[in-house]
Amino acid sequence: MKRVALAVLLGAVPLGAVPLGTVPLGAQPLAARVDAAAPGAVQFNFAARPGVCGNGRSYIQTSPGSFNGTFTTSIDETLRIEPCTPGPVRVLLDRADRQVIAVQTYVGPVPETVGVTDLGAVPAQQAADYLLGLAAKADGRVGRDAIFPATLADSATTIEPLIAIARNTALPRDTRTRALSSAGRGGERLATIPPRVVDAIVAVARDESDNIEVRRSAVRALGGLPHGAGVPALVTLAGQNASAWLAKEGMSALAGSGDPRAREYLRAAVRRDDLTDEALAVAVRALGQQYATPADAALLRSVYPKLRSERTRDAAFAAIAEVGGADNVRWLLDLARNESELSAQRRKALEAAVRAGAPVGDLVKLYDAVSDNGLKESLVSAFARSGERPAMDKLIAIVTGETNVNVRRRAISALANSDDPRAKEALKDIVVR
Repeated sequence: MKRVALAVLLGAVPLGAVPLGTVPLGAQPLAARVDAAAPGAVQFNFAARPGVCGNGRSYIQTSPGSFNGTFTTSIDETLRIEPCTPGPVRVLLDRADRQVIAVQTYVGPVPETVGVTDLGAVPAQQAADYLLGLAAKADGRVGRDAIFPATLADSATTIEPLIAIARNTALPRDTRTRALSSAGRGGERLATIPPRVVDAIVAVARDESDNIEVRRSAVRALGGLPHGAGVPALVTLAGQNASAWLAKEGMSALAGSGDPRAREYLRAAVRRDDLTDEALAVAVRALGQQYATPADAALLRSVYPKLRSERTRDAAFAAIAEVGGADNVRWLLDLARNESELSAQRRKALEAAVRAGAPVGDLVKLYDAVSDNGLKESLVSAFARSGERPAMDKLIAIVTGETNVNVRRRAISALANSDDPRAKEALKDIVVR
């Protein structure tokens, strides 16, 4: 056998004449090649999925606008100097006594390396399998860091191995949460999400004996599944009564979804009277976020009188303010004007109206119409932040004509902190008088 090997090395025997059972080095499993490499660092590279690029050293773009890495200047300047090159993905493994102790990922041109065993290009699926196998058995940061490059592999199937990692309670929490979040994002490359994948994530979310952060990541992963695959499960979790925590987390995940089923569920939820206060507040707040419509704001205005807790009312103010618009500003100002409301609620309504874009002229009219000094002080603060001429005019008028000492003092303080020449002139007049 030694003679045959020597003959091959010397060129005396054709390569094809090597005895059967001798496996070419490149055809060996990647794990075996890594294990067999000389002591020290090992690297390999593989094809990146579409949309993944980098400069080979310091940054990686995984999708439009989504970057990992470090930038010595702005992102735009860095991209101008060092263009984002599509693939390959290069993984550098640092080893001690042949055990992997660190995983580093790069995308882009492969540089010359010194003191590193380079295994060259390997099939993307084989690389993903090796990396996820490493994540499934490694302790600490190595397992977590092995997941990221696996998700960059072109056309590789990763979602079910990721779910298996997530369900393994013997693994570190960070590794499991990374697997769950990656599974949610990785599903976007599948035409459909297998029901068994959704069921496995739900099982993690429901397991009350598991780590709460892992469970929270599972709920979020359901919300991140493409094609709305996780929405029905989230609706079920949000609607169950066995766990208030799970209902709230399910509601929060639905809040971040633009899926029509999620939006309809949230609209129905704010009308219910059997939800926990916390879950109801999440549903109310959600209707004012990124997928909000004027109809959603109108619904919140209509249910506001039935909201009994400070938490849910604050959520309504925040949601309505975020939607903005003339109808919402008018409603908030009417609430601030309503003397039958608690003073604290009136001030919160005013603050929401200001955030919603209430015109200064309307705020001036409100000041003249109310007698609550706490509300007047809040209006003075709004005038001070405005910077508009009518607001400065009103502050000067308050300083010279307001009878309440506290309100007047606040207006004087606002003028003292202003750079407007008229403010300084008004203060001089006060001193002279």
